[in-house]
Amino acid sequence: MEFRRTVRTAVLIATALAFQAPVHARADVGLSLPPVADESLRGVRFGDFVFVPSLGIEGRYNSNVFRQDSREGRSEAGILTLRPGFTLANPTPSWLRLTWDASVDVNFWFSSDENATRQGRIAADTGLRAEFLPRSVVGFFIADRFVRSDQPRNYSVSQRYDRNFNHAEAGLQVRPGGALQFDLSYAYNFELFDSFKDGNRTYHEARLLGSWAFFPKTSLFLDVDWRYQDWSRDKVGYRSDSMPLRALLGVRGYITRKIAVDVRAGYGQGFYKQGTDVQTFIGGASLAFKPTPFTLLDIGYQRDFEDAAYYARWYTSDAVHLTVRQQFVRRLELEGGIAYAYLSFARLRPVPGDLPGYVALATNQPDRRDHALTAKAKLSYSALRYLKLHVGYQYDAIFTDFRLEGDFNTAYGTVHTRDYGGFQSHQVFGGLTVLY
Repeated sequence: MEFRRTVRTAVLIATALAFQAPVHARADVGLSLPPVADESLRGVRFGDFVFVPSLGIEGRYNSNVFRQDSREGRSEAGILTLRPGFTLANPTPSWLRLTWDASVDVNFWFSSDENATRQGRIAADTGLRAEFLPRSVVGFFIADRFVRSDQPRNYSVSQRYDRNFNHAEAGLQVRPGGALQFDLSYAYNFELFDSFKDGNRTYHEARLLGSWAFFPKTSLFLDVDWRYQDWSRDKVGYRSDSMPLRALLGVRGYITRKIAVDVRAGYGQGFYKQGTDVQTFIGGASLAFKPTPFTLLDIGYQRDFEDAAYYARWYTSDAVHLTVRQQFVRRLELEGGIAYAYLSFARLRPVPGDLPGYVALATNQPDRRDHALTAKAKLSYSALRYLKLHVGYQYDAIFTDFRLEGDFNTAYGTVHTRDYGGFQSHQVFGGLTVLY
């Protein structure tokens, strides 16, 4: 039923963006757990390069495939995933530092809901970064990251939000002295959906990153990022093109051999072509603590703003996170984490003309406020040089009383629709990976 699709689309897009809110201020710079016992033995070596092919298989249960509110019903499913992949790197570079990773997910869905069984079959993720002359006064780099995601819509239907994202970047690196470094780069980004054309956008991105290592492992940095963002289809009441600017000043590095920090503060503005604009403080603070060689904790806070795509152009996010990693006998690793974000949307002024066929649109409140929560736990075991095992659990939720209602004209008369913004889902997964 197409009249349901357009109104319900908005909740899913805003929900997805909420969980993609970036957390840049991570303090675990230089602090990490030691590699597992078999790590150094894996891979095919040729010259300075190490190539590690892999093939994984994973089973997963999802309690709420379409991310629906409890008042709308839920569809659960089992997913079997085959995941071939590889990594390529040269750990001791000379004139070239190269990293390349890639994986492909082939998904098979099992559910009593026929629409769930028709969800995305193929997903992929690959990233490459090449730094030329990394030890010279002047160098340059190129990088690319492509992600294809298979995203179900937010009600039971066979159509999907399968999405293709690509970030292509090139930059110049200047090291005028042992303690100074400047990176100036340009990136072209696109986000294209297979069938949901309203979500398509492109943006140009310019970035300046300067750092001064006033201690061997502690740096003062300046990070300025500007984008020119262009949506393929205008939505007067929901969104507009923009030129967001972020400027941050911060310090990151070690306080002691066991404690590292990342603290940053700055200013952000959306420069939206239409409607209300966002001008706000951005920044964050994160602290990592390694009490033993096999234990790592990371806790922090982050504030930023993001495009809301459909809901009032933008939202601000105040997020906190806690991550704990523990290694046992150099083979078993337990990782747990929780992240919470308070999302504050600009005032929504829906315009029926943005959604064809609607004669009325309304929200139950002009100012949307959401609480997003994610909790994860994962246990990994390096059983052999050629074999890794893992099991885990993930909980995702958005708590909000926001809803969008509309009247849609059909051949049978006017139909009233109602779309809720919240959801909860549980996922349990486990699998194995064969490596060479």
